[in-house]
Amino acid sequence: MEKEKRVTVLMSEFNTKEEELRESIESILNQTYKNFELLIIDDCSDTKSTDIIESYKDDRIKLIHNERNLGLAESLNKGISLVNTEYIIRMDTDDIAKMDRIEKQLQFVEKYPEYSIVGGNANYFDENGIFQTTKIVGEKHKEDFIKGTPFIHPTMIIKTKDIKAIGGYPNLRRGQDYAMAMEMYSNGYKGYVMEDILIDYRMNTEGYKKKKFKYRLLEFKVRWKYFNKLGIKKRYYVYCFKPILVGLIPKRILQNYHKNNFK
Repeated sequence: MEKEKRVTVLMSEFNTKEEELRESIESILNQTYKNFELLIIDDCSDTKSTDIIESYKDDRIKLIHNERNLGLAESLNKGISLVNTEYIIRMDTDDIAKMDRIEKQLQFVEKYPEYSIVGGNANYFDENGIFQTTKIVGEKHKEDFIKGTPFIHPTMIIKTKDIKAIGGYPNLRRGQDYAMAMEMYSNGYKGYVMEDILIDYRMNTEGYKKKKFKYRLLEFKVRWKYFNKLGIKKRYYVYCFKPILVGLIPKRILQNYHKNNFK
């Protein structure tokens, strides 16, 4: 008799390129740990995306269709409401999971049950290959949110009961993961970042064009709200203005800075 599944891998899909979507799904299906559910929320993707997902005849895949486009936060919350397993692993539809990712994260959370969020490190890559490998490790505290989120969203494993207790992701168009993690910390939950590289995180030139200035204003508001909830000292509120200042830098200059800085 098959053991009861303890983990759900949660994805939200919206018109990912075929090759990238296949790489992402297959990196999960080929994990060393086999007993999981892969829950994909189709956020009104085109027919091609649905056909790609349905081409995998694997009973671990559960595909749910939205009746209208909800955006990432609402789609993830819809997925969370359907999860019955102990843990949720976040995964984006264009990233590539290391083969032992689920196995390593389950081993960690079983050993250290005091943590509600556990992330890991990533290789950032684009069409020219890997240009950055993150080196974050250790327990994270509220002060670690001052300059930005200490967690890479698609490396997270989260206790299902804890994220349900806070109501899931705040309904934001951007920065949902940042706000969610700060909400969890403001409710007394703790997190840790494993030293292991868990995914290859896809970046491309379009990524520098996605963040409209209105979303940078939204991030300012998110920082201001949650710095207050976390009890961050007022002298650090200057970091609330960081996304706005970065938004004033021409995208080409910002892109070249990142590429040269991480070489």
